[in-house]
Amino acid sequence: MAVSGKAAEDILERIFQPTTKPSARDQAEETLRHPKRLVYVAMSNKVFYWRAHIQKFVLDSGMVPVSPFMLFDYYLMHTVSKEIVREAMNNLLARCDEVWVFGRLSLGVKVQVGIAKRMNKTVRYFDIGDLPVTVMPITEETAQEEMKD
Repeated sequence: MAVSGKAAEDILERIFQPTTKPSARDQAEETLRHPKRLVYVAMSNKVFYWRAHIQKFVLDSGMVPVSPFMLFDYYLMHTVSKEIVREAMNNLLARCDEVWVFGRLSLGVKVQVGIAKRMNKTVRYFDIGDLPVTVMPITEETAQEEMKD
């Protein structure tokens, strides 16, 4: 069976044809059909400077990060009470599918983990000692408490 030159040209055209980017509408429809899981990002304020790298890690993992440090900074530059911000953070945590813990465990992170466990959410732990190069998954047993100053 001979293959015509036209058939080969058609195949090559499909292979090397530039791909079009999905429109905003196509992206919205895809999101509605297949929403990504929301991940609450728990970390001590002592490592908040890694927040952008951690956001990228969660996004690269195919999830949507919900990070208090990206939303509220340091209690909105101390213009809002800690209690109001904590309540907002706990509400976000309640709506997320999972909680991912990055770095050492501060008292606040331990409370967030406790809330997540009581709500039967998946909790994952990550060592960020090698950032910005890598984030390493670890077990709850190997996650360490934050050192006191």
